[in-house]
Order: sequence, then structure tokens, then C-alpha cells
Amino acid sequence: MCFSTHHFSWRALAFLGAFFAAALMPGCATVSSIRTISDLPLKNTSLPGMGWELSSMRANAQYVLYGANSGKERSARMGDYYYVLWHDAQPSLPARVEMLYTQAGTASKVLERHVDLVRPRRFSGMRKCVFTFNGPQRAKNGDVLSWRINLYSDGKLVDSRHSYLWQDP
Repeated sequence: MCFSTHHFSWRALAFLGAFFAAALMPGCATVSSIRTISDLPLKNTSLPGMGWELSSMRANAQYVLYGANSGKERSARMGDYYYVLWHDAQPSLPARVEMLYTQAGTASKVLERHVDLVRPRRFSGMRKCVFTFNGPQRAKNGDVLSWRINLYSDGKLVDSRHSYLWQDP
């Protein structure tokens, strides 16, 4: 059998591409995991300075305060915003991002918030959940002191992160 060099080089290239794709595949995440957790507080209604070290705080403040025209609306949006960025490796399975936390006004009582993704998602990849602590409930209970974020896939705990002050009950 005779192959032209042009035809053979494309076959060799396709084989090498498939080989390297298979070799690199185990490095891809097959288990969902938490990538980052960002606490971006909004403590007053004025925007942070223009320095590069405050750029993420300024962008978050602009995003949160967008559309708040009156001082009362702007004050109601003050609080803590926790952004959880996580990798969804199995979009066909139900997932839950759970936040356990304590606040200044609740003493050592552990409270819970969660986001459930029950329906199958279209693709695997990065997802974002936001836990917001603002308004009258935050005014009553105060700042979030400690937290723990758990990621469940199909009812099983697959990843967990916590703040420095978190203590398991």
C-alpha cells in the first residue's frame, strides 16, 4: 500500500493529537470542586479609591449599587457579598452549594443558606453562586463572623472550604 507523504503527515498529526489528548485527559477534573470564594463587603455607599489594589472592591461596589438612585436604596444594599466560583464536572447530577455561617447578633448559632441545582445543566464548567447578606436581616444580625461552604454532587460532599475562624460544632 502506498501513501503520499502529504496524506501520511496528516494521519500522523491526527494520531499524535489523539495521543496527547488522551494523555492529558486524566489531568482534567472529573470531580466537582470549589475554586475560589471571594468576600467583597460593601460597608458604605461611596465608591473605593481608584488605586489598582482596590479595583475589585470598586467594581463590586459599582455592580451592587447600579440602579440604586436614592440614599435609602443605596443603604439597603450595604452588606457582605460572598461569590463562590466552582467547577461543575458532572452537570447531569444534582448539585448543592451550601453556606453555613455565624453572625455577630446570633452568638454561636450556625445558620444556613444554600443554592440547589436540581435540573441537569447543559455543559460542565465554571459556575458562580452569590450569597448576599444585606438589608434589614443583616442590620439585625450584624456582620458574618465565620463561614463554611460545602459543595455536594448527587447528595455527596465533594469539596468544602471554611474561613479562618470557623469551628466545627
